[in-house]
Amino acid sequence: MGSFREDINSLDYLCSMSHSVYLINTSSPSAIARQHTMMMEWGYEMPLLLQPLLISGGFIENNVLYYDARSGIENLKKFYNFLDSTTSLINNKSLFTTCKDKLFKYLDGLALPYFAMNARNAFNMEETPHDEQAAIWMADIAYNNAIITSAMDNNDISLLAYNKLKHVSMAFHSFAELLNYGEYYYGWGHIYQEPEREEIYNEHGLWGLKTSKGEILLPPQFDEFYEFGEQDIAVVMKAQKYGYVHRSGDIIVPPEWDNAYDFDYSDLAIVQRNGLLGLIDLSGRIVAEPVYEALNKFGYHGHYIANKNGNWGILAGDAKVIINFKYDKIELLHEDVVMLQKDGLYSLTEDGEQFELIVRKSPHQGFAWAFKGKDVYLIDKYGISRANKALVQQDAESEGYSFYYDDIVRARLLAYGKTPDENTVTDAYTPVEELYNIGVDAYDRQDYSSAIYHYTLAAEKGFGYAMNNLAYIYYMIEGYVDDDKAFYWYEKGAAAGNTNALNGLSLCYQYGIGTDPDIEKAIDLLLQAAEEGMASAHNNLGFLLYDRDPELALYHYHQAEKLGEPDNGLLGSMYEEKGDFETALRYYQKDDSELSAFNQGNFHLKGLATAKNIKTAIDHFTTAAAGGYDRAHIELARIYLFEEGFIDQEKAKAHIMAAREAGLEIPDELLT
Repeated sequence: MGSFREDINSLDYLCSMSHSVYLINTSSPSAIARQHTMMMEWGYEMPLLLQPLLISGGFIENNVLYYDARSGIENLKKFYNFLDSTTSLINNKSLFTTCKDKLFKYLDGLALPYFAMNARNAFNMEETPHDEQAAIWMADIAYNNAIITSAMDNNDISLLAYNKLKHVSMAFHSFAELLNYGEYYYGWGHIYQEPEREEIYNEHGLWGLKTSKGEILLPPQFDEFYEFGEQDIAVVMKAQKYGYVHRSGDIIVPPEWDNAYDFDYSDLAIVQRNGLLGLIDLSGRIVAEPVYEALNKFGYHGHYIANKNGNWGILAGDAKVIINFKYDKIELLHEDVVMLQKDGLYSLTEDGEQFELIVRKSPHQGFAWAFKGKDVYLIDKYGISRANKALVQQDAESEGYSFYYDDIVRARLLAYGKTPDENTVTDAYTPVEELYNIGVDAYDRQDYSSAIYHYTLAAEKGFGYAMNNLAYIYYMIEGYVDDDKAFYWYEKGAAAGNTNALNGLSLCYQYGIGTDPDIEKAIDLLLQAAEEGMASAHNNLGFLLYDRDPELALYHYHQAEKLGEPDNGLLGSMYEEKGDFETALRYYQKDDSELSAFNQGNFHLKGLATAKNIKTAIDHFTTAAAGGYDRAHIELARIYLFEEGFIDQEKAKAHIMAAREAGLEIPDELLT
């Protein structure tokens, strides 16, 4: 964290890069000489995750926005603690905690009273006068902070609706997506880090480690001292042996290995002895003995493709064997998908189907081709499917084919692409989108057995939409209801990222479908779906929160309304309870349900938010009764018995009889 003294114009000196926005901790703007700490330099915008710093005391001077630093720091800590307490929002809890701690420690080290946000270089991108732009930015930040504060005060992350925020990156579609974006490091990545002074030093041909103030942490003793990685651990070499030291000066592993590699965002590092490779953890403990001829990390889960005694296998991130060492070759195809080769045959899993050949392809609509006889199959994130011939031919005729496969493979692909189409059965090799569409068509014509069959094939390949639709049939369709299967597929669909499945899974927890009832879990799932902009999730949240927090429930009903799916009847009912009859009537008038017709009848009968009009009341009650809302018969009977100018004994008797047949208790005053 660097600081220095400049005059009043130093903010422009500091902030000279084109189109960047800067955040600076500074002393009083009116002072002639001030001390500054550059906190942030960011392109085009004030990062949303740091906007809670700009919460109090805002004013503009020379088109620079100033805010009170101390209250901003406390507000940001409150915001991050709120995020920390929100279930399922944070993808990497450990990394979030680390970044939050670093951010809090950094902010606690800031001593000056103001935050200054200088966006004047960004203002240059528009013709609008800078003072007007500064005022707009201040208003937008205040607006965003109001939304953030509302979410914190109500302990409801769904209130932080990304599509409602102003002047934020269009690269993201939800707050959760922005928060978990890797390069932002949960906000810590926005903080400007002045390069550390060199801590690794050389003396008499040997390397040691000292602090920026010159304090010796490790006296010169190493022949090589490599740079520190993200884990604050560096490889060192002495007498052709390698070890590890921590930035604190602790020697984690003395130089005893023939070679050693960086940890590289991992808790394990590869080490070598006698030409064989093994794994150690951050403490230096040997996790995998050095018995491997090759060891290559791959995929999101930190697995290793390894060679032992000439055979290939795979180790998990904890060094346990997950694919046995029996293969002639293992090659990474895409992310976490590997190709296994043994005895001239290829497969994707140990017990998977075998093919004559598997080759990588350009990563557009799948990432590999598999061959068996004259047939070609596509390998994508959903597994293996029969290859589309037009796609095969297009890929084989592309200019870059030779990067992925040779001319022999190309000729084989072209031959397949030119063969006539045959009538093929629908099976597990049918492309997943085709299976799903067949399922949709079957559902639309109420052939639910066929829909289940095709949805299941697609769902078993990992297609989230099919999982949700399959769950819905098991949840709702008479004759096919199966609570356990409904819960199973909703849970699978939610894990696959399907928003509708999140909503369906919440209903399972709400009503105990295939699981024990858990209202808190239901609310949490709905909050996730609402964060993705799902209107029905907001409506369901309104229903669940109605008794415990009416204002929060009303908020969610309004969010659903903004998203185009208002529950006008419930909105009318809530405003009626609040005594706001004009708003209530307006919502009832928008709703075509029998209950809203009944409520409108009451409003016209009693003269609430409108002139009393018995005839109009009768019309609404009649509509409600015709639609099956039987309480309307009671009100119609009351009108025909007691309202002057409308008394009709026969009609009253008819409505009393209809109410009695509906099982309603008849009020005494209607029986006298």
